[in-house]
Amino acid sequence: MIEFEHVNKSYPDTGTTVFKNFSEIIERGEFAVLTGESGSGKTTLIKMLLQDTLPDSGIIRVNGQDTSTLKKKDIPAYRRNFGVVFQDFRLIADRTVSENIKLAMIVTGAPMGDVTTKVWNVAKLLRITEILKKFPKEISGGEQQKVCLARAIINNPPILLADEPTSNLDPNYSREMMRLFEVIHGMGTTVLIATQDPIIGESELVRNIHLRSHKKQTQ
Repeated sequence: MIEFEHVNKSYPDTGTTVFKNFSEIIERGEFAVLTGESGSGKTTLIKMLLQDTLPDSGIIRVNGQDTSTLKKKDIPAYRRNFGVVFQDFRLIADRTVSENIKLAMIVTGAPMGDVTTKVWNVAKLLRITEILKKFPKEISGGEQQKVCLARAIINNPPILLADEPTSNLDPNYSREMMRLFEVIHGMGTTVLIATQDPIIGESELVRNIHLRSHKKQTQ
């Protein structure tokens, strides 16, 4: 499903090496959690998967495809392999919860009838039907993160990525988010979460992948 083969990644402007000869395989249907201190490369790894940044060398494969062979015009279709949950929510303030979720389907050209039904079904799964008509500023941070999760899974992506999804939440909501990740994983989705939250790593379903920080390069 996801394979990193001898991946190297540095940021020359800061003299920081994030990955040195990194190799790892995340199998289809697996629930993996990236752990490690700040600067160990958790977010960079997710950005490389999404083609937001590229490795300096090495190979990244997703569903058997070498991502280095992707052309710019192919990247939007490639990214449909992923649903993504960000720590900063990224909801549109002047759209309702329902509209925020719908937008993720509308941009793919889905029929409106399917959109309405799927939004309701996903909202029911995540227990947010009562807030569908509210705006982001009217709901709590935990509810906003549930909306982000709904938006991420509305198109049934085979892979769910989450970057520090509980960093702005209290422990109770962290556990609720973890329960929802487990539910989604149980539906056959491959789940990869980058986090420093120990609550996320408590589940027996999870395989922890610990990333080691690298010191700055010597000049």
